[in-house]
Amino acid sequence: MRSPLVCAAALAAFAGSARAQTMLDQEVRLIEIHSLLVALPPGNAPGAYRPGELSLGVEVVGIPSIDGTTGGKRQITASDHTPLFPRPRLALGLPAPADFRAFVGIAYIPPITFRDVSSHLGALEAGLAWAPEGPLSAGLRGHVLAARSRSPVTEPDTRDTLDNFEFGADVSAGYRLDLGRASITPFAGVGVTRVAGDFKVTSDNYVLTSRTTNVGFSGGLRLVAARNIEAIAEMVVFPGRLVHPSFRLAWVFDVFSKR
Repeated sequence: MRSPLVCAAALAAFAGSARAQTMLDQEVRLIEIHSLLVALPPGNAPGAYRPGELSLGVEVVGIPSIDGTTGGKRQITASDHTPLFPRPRLALGLPAPADFRAFVGIAYIPPITFRDVSSHLGALEAGLAWAPEGPLSAGLRGHVLAARSRSPVTEPDTRDTLDNFEFGADVSAGYRLDLGRASITPFAGVGVTRVAGDFKVTSDNYVLTSRTTNVGFSGGLRLVAARNIEAIAEMVVFPGRLVHPSFRLAWVFDVFSKR
């Protein structure tokens, strides 16, 4: 990403057309896409966990092809480094009123460098769902996330920095289908995420900022097999910005059960 003089020149070049997308617009759009890529979608059907039930797993987030072209230069994007990234994620079922289920969850990525990229991420989520004995469930979830990512963006030999702070809420619904010792639950949700992204160019300490409020849609399938194995596949859509899949594999057990 470029210096203030270059950004100003690009703005002047396109000033004659209100609809033209400037180079600055393109750079801010890249910040938005990469910020939403690390956002924390629902990742599960509402009311998935009973009180005391713990899910320990890893979420794998797919990275679609991202065009890094800004003006006459192509910036290095996340898809140039890897097609996916893993994120450890756990959830714990909490006590709740009759016919309801509650949970709290965390996600974390330690600052380990891989292929010139490091991300230090922490996120919290909590939710409450109406989940009676029948197959239907519906819930509300809130989430907050902070992350710092360092990677080559403007030049291959630099380490530019993207800082993110995000928060939001969503509603979702699911319908469980029991299949003997297994169950499948299709689910779908819609939510809003507020994103603050600050991109710092290492070469000149120039900072680009992006502040957006984004509507997101998600849908997926949750499979529970042999009582303890949980597998989830989900598609996440931020219209006009990003579409990507995510997958999660976890071990679920009751932390209070006697063994």
